[in-house]
Amino acid sequence: MQPLTDSCDACTPGMDVMRSGHAACPGCGQAISMRLVLRAVGAKAIVVTVPSCVSVIAGPFPNAVADMPYYHAAFEVAAASAAGISNALKIQGKQDIPVLAFAGDGGTFDIGLQSLSGAADRNEDFIYVCFDNEGYMNTGIQVSSATPTHAWTGTTPTGNTRRKKQIMEIMAAHRIPYAATASIGFPEDLMQKV
Repeated sequence: MQPLTDSCDACTPGMDVMRSGHAACPGCGQAISMRLVLRAVGAKAIVVTVPSCVSVIAGPFPNAVADMPYYHAAFEVAAASAAGISNALKIQGKQDIPVLAFAGDGGTFDIGLQSLSGAADRNEDFIYVCFDNEGYMNTGIQVSSATPTHAWTGTTPTGNTRRKKQIMEIMAAHRIPYAATASIGFPEDLMQKV
């Protein structure tokens, strides 16, 4: 891994920092969205991932898909870990290093919601990206609270009977300064929102 300097081309937002050769399933939109988010912030970022499709895509050292620090945290603590890293950087006077937390809908809507809610309540300074593929896909397509009504999963073979949790309404209730939804179908919009 090369040391990051101010002259590093990949450190500039707009440069592609994600290499090819990731371990995403063929056709997976998360790899595209990850590439767009990382391009929007540049290689100076520190990334927190949790056990999910995201951590599979990111890959293990030394075969990671980007030359940037990745912190693989426990499933439920993406937001808490990102907040800790962000606060440590502030204490060190490193205000110019963005911190990203990448999690799937399971680690956001369900298992990690308490960590995310606490960080939002404290108005912690980091970017949180939820890759909502509407189920626990990394472990075999199980239902999550992001799964739409009537959708088939391995644990709802006759269709999900619950409504999808409205995570953006929950986040807005925390009165955070910014929240957005985005789609890889509109890449420029996604990058501008980051």
